[in-house]
Amino acid sequence: MKILRYHMEDWLNDSFQVDYNLSASGCQDYTLAELLELCQADLADLGGLFLGDNDTRGSLALRQEICRSYDSLDLDRLMVANGSSEALFCFFNELLEPGDEVVIHFPAFQCLYQIPLSIGCQVKFLDLLDCPGWRLDLDRLAELVTPRTKLIIINNPHNPLGWTLTRDELAQIGRIAAANQAHLLFDEHYRYLPLTPGADLIPSGYDVCRPLHPDTHASGSMIKCLGIVGIRIGWLMTEPGLLARCRDYKDYLTHTIPSLTDHLARVALASRETIVRRKKQDILPNLAALNAFMADHAEVFQYQPPSGGVVCFPRMRQVADSRRFCEIMLRDHQVSLLPGFAFETPPHLRLNFGIDHARFTEALGRMDQCLAQAAAGRIRLEG
Repeated sequence: MKILRYHMEDWLNDSFQVDYNLSASGCQDYTLAELLELCQADLADLGGLFLGDNDTRGSLALRQEICRSYDSLDLDRLMVANGSSEALFCFFNELLEPGDEVVIHFPAFQCLYQIPLSIGCQVKFLDLLDCPGWRLDLDRLAELVTPRTKLIIINNPHNPLGWTLTRDELAQIGRIAAANQAHLLFDEHYRYLPLTPGADLIPSGYDVCRPLHPDTHASGSMIKCLGIVGIRIGWLMTEPGLLARCRDYKDYLTHTIPSLTDHLARVALASRETIVRRKKQDILPNLAALNAFMADHAEVFQYQPPSGGVVCFPRMRQVADSRRFCEIMLRDHQVSLLPGFAFETPPHLRLNFGIDHARFTEALGRMDQCLAQAAAGRIRLEG
């Protein structure tokens, strides 16, 4: 199978050493010592970890912990993978055949549509940037889905636009899939990080839709929400027969989850409420500062505030491609923003507000300086 290279990876690799990395998609990551302290875990416990083979589905303890954050997820419907991208790769290659019709919104995380395209599927895109508020328009989704549709893919909370769906909206999507006998996949990477005051978890499409439509599946993770992206843990939820085939497919990839990352994932998930509460002490003030910044620069950016996760996707109003602005910010101001070309939408850029508040405020100040230079004619933002 031939597959297109990831658009964003070169840019992200060049962003590790900058002062302010706002191009990533997760919360600011912890050191191992910081994570264990926050979870009240003992570093000495790591010494007793068995470094032999692990259950190919993930350890029983980790799978039990994952199930606790869903309404009715059974162990025989869950497989842990080395990142949700691996889970999705297995799922797409087991479910889909060349010529299958797949419906997905756009823009989207690249693997959600590029893997079906590489398999030879006929992919139909719903353009979110033509929808009111850049949100998923369920009437347009219903028009796009047909009895020929094999799979509908929904990313909620959305990366990069940051919107979330209500339970009623999720149920409506489930009814659309059921009416057309289409499989339905929810990618739910950010569901542990709602931005609505008082909310603990973003509703899972798997929980809401599986009682309405048995052919509902989901992928999930917590690594971006909990600041532990480097442990590369994700999971797949589907019916036992398909799950067994996906597990067999994973045997040709990474086979098992390393015991160390399996253990750290369980420790972090068991303390997710504590970790998210600590993260929101930075994220919510950052979001308020970002909203104010975008209001002050409304002539430069078209912006929709996010309601879940830690990314947003503003559009630069006066340029056809944000890359030059992002290059200037990276080179001259040590702030990395992800240009929209990474999502095949060049006028936009993805901005992460998941770092600590003081540093995020400083990064916004540097963006403000750059825009002031452009307004004074000292630099050009159009390439």
